[in-house]
Amino acid sequence: MAEISILVVWLRARLSEHPRGDRGFTAVEWLLIALGVITIAGIAVAAITSYVKGQTNKLAEP
Repeated sequence: MAEISILVVWLRARLSEHPRGDRGFTAVEWLLIALGVITIAGIAVAAITSYVKGQTNKLAEP
């Protein structure tokens, strides 16, 4: 039991040392970053797919 009370006291001290404030990213910011990365990846995949299809069509023509 003493270990748990020591842990609680230590955690309270640690949390009071560094109030959260506005540090770090929020979930909305991470969502926007993820959407941006997914959009860029989608554009890259579409461009590569279009290029490859164009090149394979050239091979099929006599």
